[in-house]
Amino acid sequence: MKKLMSLVALAVVGSVVAASAQEVLSANAVGYVKRTVPAKGLQIVTVPFDNVATAEGYKFGETQIASDLPVGSSVMFWDATAQSWSVGSKNAKGWGAYANKELAVGEPFFLQNATDSDVEVTAAGEVPSTEKLARPYVGNKGLSFVAYPYPCDVNFGDTELATQLPVGASAMFWDSSAQSWAVGSKNAKGWGAYATKSVEAGEGFFVQSSSEGTWEAAKPYTWP
Repeated sequence: MKKLMSLVALAVVGSVVAASAQEVLSANAVGYVKRTVPAKGLQIVTVPFDNVATAEGYKFGETQIASDLPVGSSVMFWDATAQSWSVGSKNAKGWGAYANKELAVGEPFFLQNATDSDVEVTAAGEVPSTEKLARPYVGNKGLSFVAYPYPCDVNFGDTELATQLPVGASAMFWDSSAQSWAVGSKNAKGWGAYATKSVEAGEGFFVQSSSEGTWEAAKPYTWP
């Protein structure tokens, strides 16, 4: 927990951003998730959709989120291998090199809203039809930034990840209202109250595990 908070603090350098899930709508095989990024807060956002044009993940600069955020905003990506953040900011010309940052479907990241007003951002695209989406996580008590890769709410305890993580593993969820982390640990009986923690569409979280592995999330719907 202390490691996570210090790493986030270094990335944000005193500034924070936040977002809260509002709705998920879809027609045919296209959908969107709207999130509100409050003034001066910190929150996690994902794009749990394929790129309509390529049927693959988006580049960050191609997302509606990148367009919705005002000049002065920042985006923060976690490198699980290096256990460090990379941070980009938006200026009058755009996001610079971070516009080309490739996103896996449902890859989480932090946003920073530089204004004093709430900003609504939209993640949109093609609803994933892949039967299983694989997401690796590191071992040796390293931190992995993960998210349910489909545009649906899910109880954390119902995920394959919660089942396969070893006893002693931790899961860390960001509380945008309190601007703090809620941390649950797995014991021999499971995750306790965190088994019923609702992970909203577009919400990411950290896990810490003694052993590495791959979370193969199964598609929760029959169509598409």
